[in-house]
Amino acid sequence: MAHLSDEPTLRLGHPFRAWLAAGVAATAALGRFESLERLLLGREPSYAPARVAQRLFGSRHFGPLLRWTYGPALGVAYGALRSRISVPALAFGAAIATVELLAMPRVGATPPIRGREAIALFLHAAAFAVAAEAALSQAARSVSRRATTV
Repeated sequence: MAHLSDEPTLRLGHPFRAWLAAGVAATAALGRFESLERLLLGREPSYAPARVAQRLFGSRHFGPLLRWTYGPALGVAYGALRSRISVPALAFGAAIATVELLAMPRVGATPPIRGREAIALFLHAAAFAVAAEAALSQAARSVSRRATTV
């Protein structure tokens, strides 16, 4: 006889999937934005994943690993937060940038970020949050359309 567990399971329609997908989509969207950052700053920002990987692990090769774990994790955090309270995307982006501005230099991930680079970081985080919001909104519309056709 099979034992039925009371533990929740990750079902196909579980919001975690949408949150994770939003983080992946927003991370991918930043690739285009980073080209603009380089143009505006005249160099790669010190918070670029490859530069952070170089400082933390001694190799730029870990940059993609940092990018593709951190971005989707932020998407999950935003989705979970957004499911409980109303959080404007730009407020979430500002929160990300503020935490990164304060924490990354403290852990040795970046030198202190100031001036134009700090402004670029806030724009970077805002772009991520807006892209995540767009992906979450699209997922909600998609679920709503499927529910009405069933």
